[in-house]
Amino acid sequence: MLAVISFALLGLGACADTSGKTRSDAYASGSEPGRERSGADGTPGTPSATDDGEPSSVDVNGCNVPNKPSAVIAANEITLADGTPAKEITSSVTLGCTTNWILSGRVFVRAGATLTIQPGTTIRAEKASNAGLVVMPGATLVAAGDKYFPIVITSDQSTPAPGDWRGVVILGNAPPGTGAFFAADPAMPFGGSNADDDSGMVAFTRIEYGTLGLVLAGVGRKTTVDSVQVRKANDNCFTMTGGTVDAKHLVCQYPADEYFELSGGYTGRLQYLFGQKMPDLGIDHNGVLTDAAAPTIYNATLCGDSLTLQNYGVVARNGASLALANAVVTGWFAGFDARGPIGPKLELRSTLAGRNAANPACAETAAVTDATLPTFDDDAGFDEIAWFRTAARSNTESDPGLVACSDPKSPKPYPASALTTGATKPPDDGFFDATSAYLGAFRDANDAWLSGVWTRFDEK
Repeated sequence: MLAVISFALLGLGACADTSGKTRSDAYASGSEPGRERSGADGTPGTPSATDDGEPSSVDVNGCNVPNKPSAVIAANEITLADGTPAKEITSSVTLGCTTNWILSGRVFVRAGATLTIQPGTTIRAEKASNAGLVVMPGATLVAAGDKYFPIVITSDQSTPAPGDWRGVVILGNAPPGTGAFFAADPAMPFGGSNADDDSGMVAFTRIEYGTLGLVLAGVGRKTTVDSVQVRKANDNCFTMTGGTVDAKHLVCQYPADEYFELSGGYTGRLQYLFGQKMPDLGIDHNGVLTDAAAPTIYNATLCGDSLTLQNYGVVARNGASLALANAVVTGWFAGFDARGPIGPKLELRSTLAGRNAANPACAETAAVTDATLPTFDDDAGFDEIAWFRTAARSNTESDPGLVACSDPKSPKPYPASALTTGATKPPDDGFFDATSAYLGAFRDANDAWLSGVWTRFDEK
């Protein structure tokens, strides 16, 4: 342990042997098991002035009322083709914040219907009925919270745990193509030819204790996703498979698998990603996993939590054409790993890999024949280290000096002063903030986009 840690601090590229893991996608079967002003049960607390100097939001919806009644979200009972019971919403429904809503069973929002969730609304998903929310292609979810009156979708348990319910799945009609089913479930088709497909909005929303957090499958670029936190998921925090949706200000804490998993031809744009704290569940749980996809990402802070388990800050596999810039990757077994065929546009620029056990990657060799070892050549001789260190990419290897990136209750994932050396200007394309020419998701202590009560950080 001491030797490995010293290698991490010095950036000497140590790689150790660890055992493999078996992955499963249990969403379809359901078999797998803030801040101080946010309530301990996951509900938004009473808003107040914050240390960033911003005023509290006005309680325009009258959310702060005593003795709120509880009600089950109304939906029609149906039986799916496989014989399992479910529910469906076929007309537009609004959930207000003056009721504590209960999500019971697996609820599908059908094409043509809009589910609107008002700011300050809390939805508790039943563990007993393995609840889940599925927004079908052609349906709309409008979950537009407020930084002081967020939407919270959480477990109904007094002592919640990861996997208490299924999670939130949004399915769209964006490329690449049709005929796909999320989690191989015929009840959840996605994909089409409309890159501008609009599934609605998810903003200032927190999702907790699901099997999965937020899934965006075949979701189009007219959909708005901004300021969303997922915590304590029993799989990924954020899953984008196929689609073109763009997203900003995404926060992940304590997933059982990836912080961000991007797959199936996903081609969206992402900016300001923050992930931290991963439970000790074995190996191959990573920060950003890009699998046969081509996202463009700027300004990410990926704080790992283990120098000894074989988990990586960034993984590109199966021909991924990841374009990542202005990232900070720290606290991992290794900063970067490529697997399988290399995508034609794979690029990692203006990125700092520091305080990982192996910086920036493990040195692989054809002489190693054990595929479970991190030094096994699993990418046809691609040299991650030399590629990362190519001068034109402006990547660096040093301690990023983040104040308290992995603090589970009060993270400070920013540097003492902005990391601008080697940074690149994001594109001025109408989505990216072109002024964010610094490394990481946060410029410095004054970069307060986590402020308000929409985020919660806790070990529970």
